[in-house]
Amino acid sequence: MMNEKRRAEMTRKIETLVRFRALSGATVLEIGADKDAIGARMLIDAGAARVISTNFKPEWPDEDLGAIERRHLDARQIGESFAAQSLDAIFGVAVLEHIDGLEAFFAGTRRALRPGGLLFVHGGPIWSCAIGHHLKLDCGEREYRFGDANRNPVRNWTHLTLSRNEMTADLAARGVPEEDAAAIGAAIYDTPDQNRQGWRAINDAFASSGLGLVERFDNAFIQPPPDLREQIERGPYGGQERYDVTGVTLVARP
Repeated sequence: MMNEKRRAEMTRKIETLVRFRALSGATVLEIGADKDAIGARMLIDAGAARVISTNFKPEWPDEDLGAIERRHLDARQIGESFAAQSLDAIFGVAVLEHIDGLEAFFAGTRRALRPGGLLFVHGGPIWSCAIGHHLKLDCGEREYRFGDANRNPVRNWTHLTLSRNEMTADLAARGVPEEDAAAIGAAIYDTPDQNRQGWRAINDAFASSGLGLVERFDNAFIQPPPDLREQIERGPYGGQERYDVTGVTLVARP
């Protein structure tokens, strides 16, 4: 079930979307949709005539619900899955960080959108920010969550400076049970549902797409201290420029 915080965020994002393109009569592709079709119904309420509500999870159903069609879809395959210039809008919240192949995604959206169509896509927390490890893990009775300081055992930005084994050791040294520490390390570095792309890499993938930028929003918060910034730049995830940006929203036209 979509929680109230996510519901409020979805409402704000759709309100922003319609500032750039009215949805009256539109065919909208929703990516990263929720299982209860709450976001899809919000898009219908905002004027869309048809919403193709998609997710890449294996259990996502293919079914026709009238104005809402649910379809299993890998966002990297939009270009092959839809006819050219067949969509009026493509909409996604908290999805950029999950698409491992942003170049294919952006190219596909450009092909599928009609002239005058709109891409509205958001990602966060992105990999290069303080909580970009995106930890969300249940270990028996213990829950670990990136968005809750009381349940996030990972020190800010250390996922950018430590290896998996170093992260596991760091967590264990600070009191996290060893089995949990190993599971957290695996969740951060090995799970396939994150692209581990930072701020600069996301921008570069978009710039190469040929999409025309209408607006962008960067949600920026704290910067890493200078000594930690130096460690990040020396590591495998350096060169991302903005380590304070937690979320990126891109509004673009084909």
